[in-house]
Amino acid sequence: MKTVRINLSERSYNIYVGHGIMKNLRFLVDFELPQGPFFIVTNKKINRLHGSSLRKALKPFCRKTLFFEVPDSEKSKSFPVYIKTIRRLARLAKKTKPLVFAFGGGVIGDLAGFVASAYRRGVPYIQVPTTLLAQVDSAIGGKVAIDIKEAKNIVGNFYQPKMVLCESDFLKTLPKKELRNGMAEVIKYGIISDGNLFGYIEKNMDKILKADPDALSHIVFRSCSIKAGVVEKDEADIKDIRAVLNFGHTVGHAMEAASRYSGQFAHGQAVAEGMIMASLISFRIGILKKRDLDRICCLIRRLFKKTDTGRLSTKEILKALAYDKKFIYGVNRFILPERIGNAKIVDKVPGEIIKTVVEENVKKC
Repeated sequence: MKTVRINLSERSYNIYVGHGIMKNLRFLVDFELPQGPFFIVTNKKINRLHGSSLRKALKPFCRKTLFFEVPDSEKSKSFPVYIKTIRRLARLAKKTKPLVFAFGGGVIGDLAGFVASAYRRGVPYIQVPTTLLAQVDSAIGGKVAIDIKEAKNIVGNFYQPKMVLCESDFLKTLPKKELRNGMAEVIKYGIISDGNLFGYIEKNMDKILKADPDALSHIVFRSCSIKAGVVEKDEADIKDIRAVLNFGHTVGHAMEAASRYSGQFAHGQAVAEGMIMASLISFRIGILKKRDLDRICCLIRRLFKKTDTGRLSTKEILKALAYDKKFIYGVNRFILPERIGNAKIVDKVPGEIIKTVVEENVKKC
């Protein structure tokens, strides 16, 4: 087991990565537990696969515990599900202060974290991510949110967990599709921050997709370390540092919004396509060299082959871009790679280039 520390003054916490974390949970808790019950937000599939592991880990704490299941889809990040969840928490906790657990993938983490941030103006919570994507990205850094029709993650807070538990055993049951989704975020870290990580993925992609435990442990730990370093410098995303973590998400989120979160695109696939389009934009405005563009596109296409986007409208994607949280003062803002291992924020990208890249690529995704 390895530990990554996120240093955020009184909001600092540890990310534990490796095997056997659940069995040792009682020795890892390094904060004062509230007196109320444990409220675990999860879904039916995760509860069935891994619920017994978490129940055993929580048994020594001798607390009233409720596993609350929500639907297994992006639609759980909606106001109706949020209200249902927070009301159930209120009935469970009553006059006590509970401890909330986000037990699942990125959707669960965003929903449960948002609930914890709002209930009683904030109660502590722990992230227990069960997917690769959540372990390397969404469970870390304190961004919690729900969606509205116009845009993804547009209603939310910055609210740090008390700890993050990246148990590698949970990844053993992941379908290959979910591993691929998580790998999109890992590739992102390689492109924006670590050329050596990118090279490692190029050489070890087959081992990673076969869920080799050593390979997975390496990429999770390295990804967590990179994100922790960025979050420490710009926790609230106000210094133009943390924004780099959104590489690929600008167009990716717009694709998800344009599809009305129908499940047509998994989040990882949407981000992957967004990274390709951002790299093409970077190349066309003279920032990224052709050699690095080709390496980026080649590696991503090893993960996701081109698929028909059906009736997905380029017009709707461009419309959804207008709601992107990075766009300020009426000016577009993209995260663009300068080379593999480094990226930067670029404002005022020519609209015609954005339109052309989206039109040329969306039907080829």
